[in-house]
Amino acid sequence: MNQIPQQQMLYPNIYPQIQGQQIPNQFPQQVILQHQINQISQNNIPSQLNFNSNEQRKFIIFKIKNIFKIIIGRRRRSKHEKEGRIYQCECGKSYLSQPALNNHKKTKHPDLLEGMEKRGRGRPRKYIKNVSEDFEKKYDNFFDDDNRKRNNDEKYDVKNCALCVYDFLFKGKYYDKLFSKPDNINDIPILKNLIENNENVILKDKGLKNCNDIFYQYVYECQKKCNEKYFILLLKFILLFRECENLSKNKDKEKDKKIEVTSISNAESLPESCNEFYSNFLEANNFFDIDNENDKKEIIELIQHFCIWLFKNDFTKSKLSLAG
Repeated sequence: MNQIPQQQMLYPNIYPQIQGQQIPNQFPQQVILQHQINQISQNNIPSQLNFNSNEQRKFIIFKIKNIFKIIIGRRRRSKHEKEGRIYQCECGKSYLSQPALNNHKKTKHPDLLEGMEKRGRGRPRKYIKNVSEDFEKKYDNFFDDDNRKRNNDEKYDVKNCALCVYDFLFKGKYYDKLFSKPDNINDIPILKNLIENNENVILKDKGLKNCNDIFYQYVYECQKKCNEKYFILLLKFILLFRECENLSKNKDKEKDKKIEVTSISNAESLPESCNEFYSNFLEANNFFDIDNENDKKEIIELIQHFCIWLFKNDFTKSKLSLAG
């Protein structure tokens, strides 16, 4: 019979007095610890331990189990141990686990593995769709869509489109919801450049371009690829995006201190404004009377296209991606 004063001295507040117990010579700590856990679990709490709650009892069990891991660890089975060797090889040898048998076959009988499907280590990889590739393909073919593309023989007056959008936004019922309060169309840089077909802005050094210049370049390039109806929608989108950007950046400023941010800042942070533009600006203002459901969906398509265009033209380092 083994005595246990050493364990009691090491953990006087955790180990109980176990006297009269027959403790095997092999792993006496294991018996002591299991006895302790059983006693506490059954509410047979030793007198020297005082629990005020069920949570304390659970905590002590947790502590004991962890001490057991530290003291005992895992007992390694001997290679000479015959019990439990249920994994048999054709050559007559037996092993305690399937991985051990597989390793034996791999080293001693590689011919047995021929023709069998090899399995990699670890969990099987999940197929993750490359969203970036989808966006790239979508971007490249964006104006091939029948509702967007411009026919080879189609011509329309860009100036009339600019005047139409100007009247719709800046002379309508949403005038008070916008940042800009223009006296005429020339007070809106994008529209002014569009009417004048200003190529000097396009040729400007990329590092010197502000948001207004970049908005205009996007409109200028897209106008050559899309039909008149789609161009009007695209122009509305760009102008409203510009208004939202100026409003959000001047949100907490006094009226006399508000400035047109798009005339002094670059486009680096524009992709970060997309959610606010759609949710807090368009939806909050009834999409500025863009009633057609297909047009509302196209606004989302244009947001994605514009962000990819910004990235591809090195106006931002932010690459568009979708949340899983």
